Amino acid sequence: MMTPVHKKVVDLPPEMQSFNALNAYELGRDHIRVACQLSDVHEEVGEVAILRISMISMGVDVEDAFDEFAMAFHSTRTHRDVLLEIGGVVRLHTNSGWRTDVLKSSFLIGAYSLDTLADFVFGDDGHIWRFDGASAWSQDTVEASDRIFDMHGLSKDRLYAVGGNGLILKSRGRSWDPIEVRIGTDFRCVLVENDRVLVAGDHGIAGYLKNDEFVLFETSIESDILSICSFRGDIYFADSDFGVHVLSANAFEPVANLGYTYRLNANEWLTAACGEYIFQFDGTSWRGIELSYSGGYKAEPFDTTFIK
Repeated sequence: MMTPVHKKVVDLPPEMQSFNALNAYELGRDHIRVACQLSDVHEEVGEVAILRISMISMGVDVEDAFDEFAMAFHSTRTHRDVLLEIGGVVRLHTNSGWRTDVLKSSFLIGAYSLDTLADFVFGDDGHIWRFDGASAWSQDTVEASDRIFDMHGLSKDRLYAVGGNGLILKSRGRSWDPIEVRIGTDFRCVLVENDRVLVAGDHGIAGYLKNDEFVLFETSIESDILSICSFRGDIYFADSDFGVHVLSANAFEPVANLGYTYRLNANEWLTAACGEYIFQFDGTSWRGIELSYSGGYKAEPFDTTFIK
């Protein structure tokens, strides 16, 4: 008997599917917006879907879906979206709808938006591409060749990126200048907060840059730190092993053993993306859902009594 050929991942039986949330954002008190990647276990066919989900009723609405493999999804509070797909395909969503561009670049892995000010995608060989309302994306000048993993800023003048081998870059117009911190470990995430630039990365390294001085935190962990977020006056970190930590007097304290956690976002809730699971923290307690696909995208409540 011949093995059936599936042209779409949604045609596969559930046991042959792989589900992974790219990012998750709060939409009011009890709704979230999730960009997710559905693929076969060998990643030969895939679909990227943007979902709106009720954390109360578990209702799921599909906002958009594309038959592609995605690398990153970033959204602002005005729902300006940057969806980065394999092959340098960039989809930018504004009030006028989606526009699609293909960038001839080294491998791109991340996306970030300063809302109406500028949008960015970045990745290998120090490549940073920018869209600032012109007719097309264009490449910035970067005085570095390491892979860029993350970007964050408060304005065009207060914008930073981090990457491999301890790379920290500061934007100066259309150019990016490296800041020497004498650390060879890869930085995976960055958060610009008031007068500090917080960075973290592989093997539990984390610290902050202030007035060109870099100060290390005492993390006491060896796993990779993948995301930083400010929530209700505190700084939270997500790592590849335990889950979520909070910064206390320049040291880490464990908050929640969610396992591999790679995206944190915050508004009224701290929202964490962990594979097919999305968790939310209100400062006191946690709630969670499990996402899946079986004839349609589904959300089910997930027991969070294990969190400690």
